[in-house]
Amino acid sequence: MTRYRKVKNIMQPLFENEDEFRKVYPKDSLVGDWRDGELNDWILTDDKQVCRVIKRGKCEGRADYIVTVLGSYSVATKELLAGDMPKNIYSFSRDMSRTVHRREKKNISQNEIMFAKYVAQGVKPVEAYLKVFKTKNEKYAQTQATSLLKSERVSKLVSEEIKKSLSKVGIDEEYLLNNAKTIVDNLESKDSDKLRALDMLMRIAGMFPKDTQKESLTVFQGFSNEQLEQLRDAEVKMIAHGEKETV
Repeated sequence: MTRYRKVKNIMQPLFENEDEFRKVYPKDSLVGDWRDGELNDWILTDDKQVCRVIKRGKCEGRADYIVTVLGSYSVATKELLAGDMPKNIYSFSRDMSRTVHRREKKNISQNEIMFAKYVAQGVKPVEAYLKVFKTKNEKYAQTQATSLLKSERVSKLVSEEIKKSLSKVGIDEEYLLNNAKTIVDNLESKDSDKLRALDMLMRIAGMFPKDTQKESLTVFQGFSNEQLEQLRDAEVKMIAHGEKETV
């Protein structure tokens, strides 16, 4: 679906993909690397949307920048030109807000809570993002899901949800420690397999302070679907929410 933003009394389109763009502009040139785009060029964004370069300029002592309906970006940035239209397309702060701000902000949104619930139940992060957030672009979803999981607030949410799931099947820290002690005290060598299983569960439960949430999540997602079934008693229900696009 093509969206529009009114800029200086001109409706500037943001095409969902190249196919949508070609329906309207079948013969126009399309710049594959947006950093090479000049004024009025059509450019392909990092998440495969298509928009026009509204302005190209240069800050003194710095690299060129471009302005599009997706915001203002330095051509030297490693930041992805992607996503939705910001409130202010002339602000460079968006370069920070989409990734760094999302990673470091303190307030937790309802969407982030639901994202954490899905991930904690074994749903792949990119699939969880697509379920919760308003996008169908998998590349963009992958980037944003990774950013969310790197944030302290979301990683804590995922850890808490995993502990809740384990608790529902009677697995808590006391259970793990008691069983670990029993196995260590047992001289039967075959218990090594059980000890490794407990090690995985303890990592999932976050009982190793030096472990990162990413490591715990990787271990958790290493379980088979059958093993995860018993951890999925907590039904995830999408809480009704609405998102208003600012144009």
